[in-house]
Amino acid sequence: MAPTPETVKFYLTDQNTDPILGVLVRVFDAAGAVFQTQDVTVDVAGDAVAEVTLNGDTVPISYTIRMSKTGVAFDGSLGNDSKSPQLIDVYSPAAGAPTGKNDFDIQGETFTLPAAIDARLCRASGFFKDASGRPLVGLDIKIVNQFRPAVVDGFAIMGERLDLRTDENGYAQVDLYRGGEYCAWVQSVQTAMADPEGAIVFPRDVVVPDQTSINLVDLLFPVVGTVGYTPASVSVAVDGEQEVTVVVTGTDKRVLAGIAPSDVIYTVDDPTIAVVRLGADTVTIVGLTAGSTQLTATRKDLTIVTVPTPAALAVLPITVT
Repeated sequence: MAPTPETVKFYLTDQNTDPILGVLVRVFDAAGAVFQTQDVTVDVAGDAVAEVTLNGDTVPISYTIRMSKTGVAFDGSLGNDSKSPQLIDVYSPAAGAPTGKNDFDIQGETFTLPAAIDARLCRASGFFKDASGRPLVGLDIKIVNQFRPAVVDGFAIMGERLDLRTDENGYAQVDLYRGGEYCAWVQSVQTAMADPEGAIVFPRDVVVPDQTSINLVDLLFPVVGTVGYTPASVSVAVDGEQEVTVVVTGTDKRVLAGIAPSDVIYTVDDPTIAVVRLGADTVTIVGLTAGSTQLTATRKDLTIVTVPTPAALAVLPITVT
């Protein structure tokens, strides 16, 4: 019987059994020499799944698979299913497989942000890539001390700047004072932003959160991360209104002022049912006609482009009676 094409699925999880999206799964022949196909894990009903088509047979056909994603280790430390490369067997029909299907569970060990050992410090760490997606080696980052704070536990915080450089994995880390204010210069940003006449490019302002660790990338390039509503849903009468408190938090864990109108857009999906009136720290829902709709918060400031960008930061269900 000739080999038959079969659907093969790879389910990727981390050491906490959480799905790992964005993992590249490449398939080679059994010797690992000839490339066959590849796919990237995406969200499928809450699982991280990569799906390919491979030939199978009653006597299974073997393939070598390799997994990769920056910040995720596939070194076998979590068991045989966490090795890269590893062999798999594809059956046709799939019912002949030991599990009754050509599905494979693979584990990767995700990067855990290292914590500062000093209670006054926050450890900022993260990975950087170049424009082709490879680890960016030797990227220079300068953290300039703004002397806020200037004194901690009776010690003067001196020194003009801290110099960082990414390693062979594109990784860098630094300990900074919690609540401290710094300026950061990132080598490639200055190069890319400077015009041919050498216009002055201002550094990025950094405010360190009061926690043990943070992603260095989020600290350097913060965007709106979450929008919280209190209450979490609204019911008003026609011509009635209700005030909703809004808390906007950046990915650098900084709470933005008020409703952050420069960074967030608030829209009612059906403006014939209700409208929103914006205040300094709250939004007010005004009912117009009976029905249901929702208030949606989305990013307004797209100066920093992130992938993926969430379609909505927060949704507030609204019922008008």
